[in-house]
Amino acid sequence: MLRKIYIATLALGMVAASAVAQEKQLTAESKKGGIVLTSADKDYQVSLNGRIYMDGVHYFDDATDLSSDASIKDIRLGTTVKWGQWSAKVNVSFGNNEVKIKDAFLRYNQAKNSIFTVGNFFEPFGIEASASSKNLRFIGASNTTQAMGIGRSIGLGYTYYTDKFYGSTGLFAGSVDNHNKGDQGFSTTTKLVYTPIVNDNVLFQLGGSFTYRIPEANGFNESLNDDDYNREVSLAAGPEHKFLNADIKGARTDMRYNFQSMVLSGPVMLQAEYTKTKVTRDDDYVSRLMKDNPYWTHTAGGGYAWPVAPGDYPGWYGEMRDIETEAFYVTAGFLLGDNYSYNSSTAYINRPKAGSYEFLLRYDNTDLNDIDGTYFNGAYGPADLGAALGGAGNMSIQGGKAETISAAVNYYLNDNVMFRLNYSYMDVQNQVYPLDEKVGMIKARVQVNF
Repeated sequence: MLRKIYIATLALGMVAASAVAQEKQLTAESKKGGIVLTSADKDYQVSLNGRIYMDGVHYFDDATDLSSDASIKDIRLGTTVKWGQWSAKVNVSFGNNEVKIKDAFLRYNQAKNSIFTVGNFFEPFGIEASASSKNLRFIGASNTTQAMGIGRSIGLGYTYYTDKFYGSTGLFAGSVDNHNKGDQGFSTTTKLVYTPIVNDNVLFQLGGSFTYRIPEANGFNESLNDDDYNREVSLAAGPEHKFLNADIKGARTDMRYNFQSMVLSGPVMLQAEYTKTKVTRDDDYVSRLMKDNPYWTHTAGGGYAWPVAPGDYPGWYGEMRDIETEAFYVTAGFLLGDNYSYNSSTAYINRPKAGSYEFLLRYDNTDLNDIDGTYFNGAYGPADLGAALGGAGNMSIQGGKAETISAAVNYYLNDNVMFRLNYSYMDVQNQVYPLDEKVGMIKARVQVNF
């Protein structure tokens, strides 16, 4: 249904653009590989854009079988309309037989460097997490960003930038992809970047991001008919999300800190990010106890020693410990045929010119474990014998850990076509997959932008 709605909307937009073109006498031109229609007075502009990702991946399996394949990873169609100080953008993905809304927002340019945005757009968090996939250096983001980055949400944001400063903040109310019952989550996210050195020879950047989030309800807990204690934070990365996957249930708040740095000097680039996540958790022990109805199963002369005081509940059901995870990566790049250049409006790197080759190396260390105590019968930590036999513990999270070394070559044929080749080697530690230690993968992409 959504596909039909989008196609109908796109067709209607093209008809409207054609009608406006006749009325306003729009002229067509190619701009950075895209199609741009501009009015004679320069006050009205329509851009038609899109992209195609044709991918292939081959895994060098260790013990767990992974799915090597060739696919059309993503197809995007989008439209941007500008009039005066206002603009609107719609960008929809048709990849992997799914239709997803990506960008869908209205923007007001109070000044060239002062911008208000409302709709579905990137939350300002880190480097990779707030950059379009078409501009990332590798095929896909690092494991650090995949696991702990944020991406797009529905919200209201403000951005201000100069040659040396970039600041962006916003209030957000969940994702357009969440169709679960229960209350939406909300968040506030802020990114500040300072570039103390900007000249023709060297650029040096430092920045940080922070987000405070109430996770979205994952539907109602049917047994308790409640959504407050049915919220979870999922952190996942890597091949098929098998070896790096932490599902943190009972989440109440989610705080993430990001620190970023970048150095550009001619054809050389260094980029690094560190991200830390802290998830506070709680459980509705009273409702669980009422549901279990201990009254008729408890016997005074023995049997189960059901908890009688609130302080005893965590010891029986398992303590919902707060969870902390962390990750970082470092990337080095070298351009052949061009020099790296910086875009102060995005606080990111511009696309290299046509005919350039880019060579990259990246080290990534992602740790999704937060374990306290010894693993026993499905849980971690100390517990009385009866609770331990029932699987209770301190509810530690074992999401896995991986160190990954990656290499990449990019060739920018022109403004529209780009060829990518990546190789990654992962040192894996995950208790769920104890036989897997080393996993390799080679990826290739033909990327078309217009």
